[in-house]
Amino acid sequence: MNGIKSSEQTRLTQLLLWRGLAMMLILVAVWFYFPNMNPKQQILLGYMGLCFVGFAIVQIFCFRAHWPIAIQLFFQFFSDVVLVGLLVVATDGYHSPFVLLFGLVVVAAGTQAQVLLVLSIAVAACASYLTAIYSFAWWQNAPLPTDATLKLLMQTSVLMLVGGVMALIARRHALLSQDHRKAKQKHKALQALHTRLMASMQEGVVVLDKKFRIRDSNPAAWDILHIDDGLELDLHEVWSIPQAVLSFFANPFSDSFRCEWKRDDEEYLVTVGRFSEKHADAYWWLTFVNVTELRLLERKFSEHEKLAAMGRMAAMLAHELRNPMQTIAQAIELIPHVKTAQQHDIQRIVGEEVARLNRLVADMLDYTKPLNPSPKPTSIQPLIEASIQQIDAENTCGIGIRCDIQTLYIDADHMRLVLDNLIRNAVLASVEHASVCVAVFAGDMKWHIEVRDIGEGFPSGLEHQIFEPFATHRAGGTGLGLATVWQVCQANQWHIQADRKDNMTIFRVSGEDQERVYHG
Repeated sequence: MNGIKSSEQTRLTQLLLWRGLAMMLILVAVWFYFPNMNPKQQILLGYMGLCFVGFAIVQIFCFRAHWPIAIQLFFQFFSDVVLVGLLVVATDGYHSPFVLLFGLVVVAAGTQAQVLLVLSIAVAACASYLTAIYSFAWWQNAPLPTDATLKLLMQTSVLMLVGGVMALIARRHALLSQDHRKAKQKHKALQALHTRLMASMQEGVVVLDKKFRIRDSNPAAWDILHIDDGLELDLHEVWSIPQAVLSFFANPFSDSFRCEWKRDDEEYLVTVGRFSEKHADAYWWLTFVNVTELRLLERKFSEHEKLAAMGRMAAMLAHELRNPMQTIAQAIELIPHVKTAQQHDIQRIVGEEVARLNRLVADMLDYTKPLNPSPKPTSIQPLIEASIQQIDAENTCGIGIRCDIQTLYIDADHMRLVLDNLIRNAVLASVEHASVCVAVFAGDMKWHIEVRDIGEGFPSGLEHQIFEPFATHRAGGTGLGLATVWQVCQANQWHIQADRKDNMTIFRVSGEDQERVYHG
């Protein structure tokens, strides 16, 4: 409301200044049209100037006294009508060229968006016009022409018509002004609501323009990014943007992206997206959600699940350990009672069973150790080759490799653990060793690693239990390999699935988003 009053006062001040300028122009026009005025006319013009000064002083007083705007407007325009009437009397009355100024005053009143003001000034203009004409005739003792009545009637009708038209315009102007004020007030209310909402949000929110300048943000984002306000700052100046997010910015076909980001021992879920309706000042949006406690709970829950799994494995391990231990015990009992040649066979069997126990313990340790992923750009082909070399030291299998992607954003140790188990399973299950193949490629906005082999595959009916401990047990295996693969994939938010096509078995590990792929 104070803003509206200030606007009205500014308009009154401007109107007063324009009227002063118009008075000066009128005096110049009078001097141009009437260079030889008689003393009476000169006196009347001087009186008109004094009236103008007096009216201006009164208007300034009203302005300082904060009179209602409508009264001040009426006083200004009414004084204009009086001054024009004096001017007409001083410049030949009926024949004065300044009669048109009455119409201009009515038009000026119509710009103030007040219907009653326009109609009142139109009536006052007609009255002042008629008074000026007859006053001049009386003053100069000069009768009016015979056709003056008709002309006066027509001119007053025109003034009233102009007043009516300007009243309609003023009405329309008033409605538009009212709608504008309502829209402005609603906009201010929405701005205040937006400010309160942004301030109350615990999630950090940042709005960027097309050039990555911050156009809007909330206090939560200021705390996360360690900035005071952030407006007009470049995002690169306040945030070491992860490479995955930069890849999303560079991809014109993606609408949104999500990743996790660590800062100051805090973990944030960062969501980035484009606005559906592009605007110069609002092109990108980002949200930062603190998921530190959630991830801590997830890790604790995972540890509890692991402990529960350890309890279930206890009975299974008892069976898995009993068989080789019985074999070793029987072999030890037989050694004193057999020939020397048979003792070498028994020693070989004991060595194989001890190696089996060693693999079982190693796999159990891999399955139970905590997993804290630390992803970084990693060359994938050397990782695959190292895994193959460890499993097939004599290079007798001829495992094929196809890498369409050179570098992945992954935890190398965790991926090596996955590759070791999958490739070992494929070699053990493959009928033809040359059929084993490892492929790395991109598709469906993800990266994929496939390990394929042609062999007997996993038993039918175990599609949903294949990744549970001891669900499958090939010769030479321990039953924990695929369970370890599943656990590592869950910790790294990778997706693992197993498929059978005819006599081919395919294990596929997939990353979250293609934006996390780095092409070499």
